[in-house]
Amino acid sequence: MNIVELKELQYEEVAKCTRCGFCLPNCPTYAVRGTEGLTPRGRNAITRAVIEGDLELTQDLVRAIFTCFGCGACTKACFPGIKTRDVVLSDRACLTEVQAHPKIFDKLAQTLNEYHNISGDNNESRAEWRKYLKGVPDAVLEKDRAEIVYFVGCAASFLPMAQQVPADLATIMYHAGLDFTILGGAEWCCGFPLLGAGMPDKVTALKNHNLEKLKSIGAGQAVFSCPSCLHTWKHLYSPDAELLHASQLLSDLIKQDKLELNPLKLKVTYHDPCYLGRNTGVFDEPRDIIKSIPGIEFVELPNNRNFSLCCGGGGNVEMMDPDLSAAVARRKIEEIQSTGADTVVSSCQQCLRTILSCARSEGIGLNVLDLTQLVAKSLTQQ
Repeated sequence: MNIVELKELQYEEVAKCTRCGFCLPNCPTYAVRGTEGLTPRGRNAITRAVIEGDLELTQDLVRAIFTCFGCGACTKACFPGIKTRDVVLSDRACLTEVQAHPKIFDKLAQTLNEYHNISGDNNESRAEWRKYLKGVPDAVLEKDRAEIVYFVGCAASFLPMAQQVPADLATIMYHAGLDFTILGGAEWCCGFPLLGAGMPDKVTALKNHNLEKLKSIGAGQAVFSCPSCLHTWKHLYSPDAELLHASQLLSDLIKQDKLELNPLKLKVTYHDPCYLGRNTGVFDEPRDIIKSIPGIEFVELPNNRNFSLCCGGGGNVEMMDPDLSAAVARRKIEEIQSTGADTVVSSCQQCLRTILSCARSEGIGLNVLDLTQLVAKSLTQQ
């Protein structure tokens, strides 16, 4: 798709905007910065004015486009249903095309091209999390053929605070008798960060590699811990396989009585990740899982499901404006604290990292868990 086609699609969307303002309270950037140009309607107006030739590109305008978290909450509050997130992604692609993008994203593209992961680590160390496994034979994760491929994702593979998540999920899958394997060093980043950077053309090599690996194993299912990976595979890859998030898999195992859950005395609230909840439509399975664990008191966040508050970890915003990302995370933590819950559970390793890092930096004693970790905790509770 060339820049002319992108502009046509953008204009078709932004022309629907009536500037009613219903999007404003749902935008995390506007909530902490309070600037009109950083609202969804502001970004739509900027896009339209630039396309019509009424506005010159400036660094402030570029910053407005690249400080969108891509959470999609604006669309859920919009009567015409304007897909501002998609407009912003197209804007970013156009800005990159004319070399007007933040140059920090060139480093991101270089890292992914060279190392095939977001952290710049040796990709052969993707399965380092296996050191946390207990009682799972190595051969289970080293099959050439399997019914299920577990696509771990960059965050869970390389972030120490998230590496327990794949270890727990692999252990659960093994004890549930599932025939699965991982790609290990042959797994490459799904390409989602490049989409957020306005570089969709650079995703092709990553996509083709991952699809070929899935095909070579002959798997009919692919399971994902990361909602962004799942979203990218669903909307960009379209493989000949069923795609499931870990929460969907765990929910199915519980319904089939393949997991024996033990009581946990916790007051739990659940944070809907943007790309698992409103952008993929997975709301019920995580809640069903939490409620199925005996002893848990579950309480909803004031803003939940389609109107869940972003955690501040999306849209590559942290790379160019860490203060904005941190402010949005603090806003999320304040909402969590308002429920009186001692534990917040999510189903996204980026959300886990963002919320936990902010809580630690602020000295807030909050128990932050991935849903998989919560299930594993229940299974091992004596």
